[in-house]
Amino acid sequence: MSDMQDAGVEPDKALCNILVQKCSRAGETSVMTFVLKYMKEKLIVLRRPIFLEALEALKASGESDNLLREVNPHLASEGIECDQTFSHLGYITDRNMIMYLLAARNWCAIEQMIKELATRNVKFESHILSDIIQASCTNCRPSCGLTVLHYSLRVGNELDRSAYSCLLGQYIRSDSFDLVLKIVEGLIKSGCNLGSYLLSVLILRLGCAGHSSYAAKIFGLSSADQSVTTYTALMNAYFQAGEVDKALKLWSQMKTNEISACAGTYEVLIYGLQKVGRKHDSEHYRRERMEMQWHRQYCDEHSPEDSLCNHLFCGFHG
Repeated sequence: MSDMQDAGVEPDKALCNILVQKCSRAGETSVMTFVLKYMKEKLIVLRRPIFLEALEALKASGESDNLLREVNPHLASEGIECDQTFSHLGYITDRNMIMYLLAARNWCAIEQMIKELATRNVKFESHILSDIIQASCTNCRPSCGLTVLHYSLRVGNELDRSAYSCLLGQYIRSDSFDLVLKIVEGLIKSGCNLGSYLLSVLILRLGCAGHSSYAAKIFGLSSADQSVTTYTALMNAYFQAGEVDKALKLWSQMKTNEISACAGTYEVLIYGLQKVGRKHDSEHYRRERMEMQWHRQYCDEHSPEDSLCNHLFCGFHG
């Protein structure tokens, strides 16, 4: 395929079907993925027998068949074992149409269809909604992703965290921090578990952008996920904004709540105090960090949260 493209000859539908069939029979799913991506870009589809062979090959290798179904929206319902809702003829029609529009990257049409599904209060498969959000953000059409998010919250669909990350990242990069806060509020109120990592990265990014107030609001909303990592992220946001007293108050609150500091927390605390000229305080916490590290070295105490916090903040300030 690469040689043909280099020579200016584009592989046609017949060749793509032959290649997918050969890959299926040889178990070469990585090569099949390469061909399917080309087919998705060129809107080429498989014949049904080839599609079923490819489906079986992917199942046998334990790999996802999402791309295969996206490329072939006319066959997307083949081999699906789902509940009564997802097997209804009207749902299958809607699903196939959305899969076709996703392959064609027709974001306006997808947005209209999702709005229409919302008015009918129809549930949709979460993995497809997650794919739409990620693809729309990749193609710089986050409004479509936002429509899908609002729809999923309305009908009670929980999506992949990667989809939430894509959408939030898109709006952070465009400085739409009011919208970021509204999205997080909606997710947390609907019972979505964003997890410590995603929340910490959000607070970290908001702090780096100079929006410690937004970071503090998100921290306050996520009481169930407050950990050494989220505390350290907010402390860093306060120091970045020059709000030293708030950072030290948070440090005291952390100790009151019996959340143990780790090396990453001390890194933020020491650097923040040095930056504002409080050398005596920074030296005090430097000695405290050495004692903590010595103790943990011999007790072998390293929680996953500590590792995450250290990964995010040790060496963060260069």
